[in-house]
This record gives sequence, structure tokens and C-alpha cells, in this order.
Amino acid sequence: MKKLTGLFLAAAMSLGLLAGCAGPAANSPAASGAPAENSGTPAGSSEPIKFTVSTDGTVRAEYVDRFVQYVEEASNGRYTGEAYAPSSLGTAADMAQMVQLGTLDFCLNDDMSIDGILDGALGFAWLPGLVADYEEADAYYNQGWIGQQVAAIMEANNIIRISSFCNGFRQVGNLKHEITEMSDLRGLKIRTPSVASVVSFYEKCGAMPVMIATPEVLSALQTGTVDGLDNCVFNYIVQGLTDVVTYITELNYCYSGGCFVASPSFWGKLSAEDQEMFRTCAQKASDDFTEYFRTTTEELTQKGIDEGQWVVSQPSEAMKTELQGIYQAIWEESVPRRDHGRHHQRLLQGVKPP
Repeated sequence: MKKLTGLFLAAAMSLGLLAGCAGPAANSPAASGAPAENSGTPAGSSEPIKFTVSTDGTVRAEYVDRFVQYVEEASNGRYTGEAYAPSSLGTAADMAQMVQLGTLDFCLNDDMSIDGILDGALGFAWLPGLVADYEEADAYYNQGWIGQQVAAIMEANNIIRISSFCNGFRQVGNLKHEITEMSDLRGLKIRTPSVASVVSFYEKCGAMPVMIATPEVLSALQTGTVDGLDNCVFNYIVQGLTDVVTYITELNYCYSGGCFVASPSFWGKLSAEDQEMFRTCAQKASDDFTEYFRTTTEELTQKGIDEGQWVVSQPSEAMKTELQGIYQAIWEESVPRRDHGRHHQRLLQGVKPP
């Protein structure tokens, strides 16, 4: 699949950077990273500058608190943060909109939730088969060109992405039977996020994707409205599903990330030095969360196996081959038809993204 990288970058550009650019102009302080004219702490002021921050769900709340602590320590008290209770300001999408509008200074959020207010502009980041493991996820997404493209699209839409953390590989969990062959997926009703490539993936696998709100997933599984769900194992904790899901297949077909984001109205008032300080503190808190996320996922998975709660399976070799064909079909569909010839030529020449 790495030979498709040039095609993938074309998809990123066509799906993202040309979509809904309603944000700041390229030469604005928020877009360029340059400080506003009157930036930083007012001369002679001894009062700390306050900033607000929040997140959705109690699991992430600790890492919002760490971000506040890191900033206060790094700034020697020049900045002090007010962390609102998780979800007290609404949904993840609500908080992303508040950041856009400048009514919330920072938010810890996952990229898919932010994409919900960007009309799918970030969808290229979740094309299936893009990364194979955590090493590639860190190299390409969390610290590489995928994250850079995601940040550029967010910035064009009035959101400043200042860190990156792990939100895991997506698996399929269900209540019906073990899934190791493509035929095992066919006909199953699977709850998916409203992400075009994820929906297309399950349709091409023969399943029936169902899009319902996160708070309704548990009830939908219990009543048989859906047979299973697409998510990372870690989020079974958040959704209260650890005692409900019976079979898990580690498809690892899609990786997603998350981030701290800042409001341009706050960000543009900071000096370049303070912007770097906030970025460093946000990434430090994000790295803490990534370590917790990955360790907890491994421990949770093993605990479910040891206690007989879950049967955890891998796709067969035949299913893996079929999945590769589905990946390529979705990648091809993601590039505008008029661009196919030019980008296939780039592939032949071995052109790769930065």
C-alpha cells in the first residue's frame, strides 16, 4: 500500500485543503504563527493571564489538568488555566465550535469529532490501510505529514492544532460470532462514525453500517438495533461496553489521532515564545495520554481474554488479501476522476509526500 502514497496525498489535498476554508487569512497572526501587535503579558502587569480549557469524558480530564499544570509551571505563573468539568460545555463538536468562535481558548479533542464541524474535510486521514502499526502511526500521523495536513486544514477553518496524541486503531466488536473471514462480516449491522471512508469500508465488506449517536450505542447493542460496532478497544471503557461486547477482530484497518486545539483569538495574542511554550506543554500532556492509552488498551484486551469475556481474533490471510483490495478501491475513489492520470504518473515516478 505504500506505493499508493502519492495518490493518497492527492486525496488529502482534494478532500481537505480545498474544503470550507472559512478561517483566518494566510497572513493573519493565527494563520502565520506570528504574534499580534500587542501580544504577551502587558508591560508592568503582575496579574496572571487566564485561559480556559475543557474536554469530553472523564478519562481525558486528567490530561487537561496536566496541561494547565505544565503551562503554569513553564510560565512561572504568568498564565493560569481554568479547566471546565468534562462535557459540561456540551459535546466534543460543541467545544470545537467554541474554540472556532473564541469562547473557549483550548480543548482536548479527537480529530474525528473536530471533523464533524468541518464537513468531512479531514476524512483523508482515515483512508483504510494508511498505517500498519504504532511505529508508522507515530512517524506519519502523530509526528509526520498526515498530522501536518490535518493541522493545515484545521487552521484554514479557524482552529489551531498544537499537539497530537494516539486515539488508536479501529476494530470491529460484535455480539454474534467470531470474524476471521470476509463472509463473517456480511450482513452484520455495525455502528460506525459518520466518516465516509469508514462507511464505505464496511459497505464493501458486505456489512450494513449504521450511524447512531455515541450515547445510544449501548442501548442499540442490547436491543439488537446493531450487531456490533467499529471503535478502538480503549473506547469500550468510555462507552461502558466492556461487559457487552463478546467478539473482537483486530482489523487495524484505520488509525486516528487527537489533539489539543487553540482558538486563534487567544493564540494570536501570544508572543512566538509563549506559543512555543504552550505547544510544548500541550504535547507533553498529549504524550502522557498516549502512553496511558496504549498501556491501558493492551491491559484491557488481555484482561478480557483472561477472564473469558472476549474472543479476540485476527483476520485470516484470505481476508487480509480481500481487505487490501478494498483499501485500494477506497483510495482510488477518494481522488477526483480528473486527477487520476496525473497522480498515477507521480506514483510511477516514486513521488512521495513530505
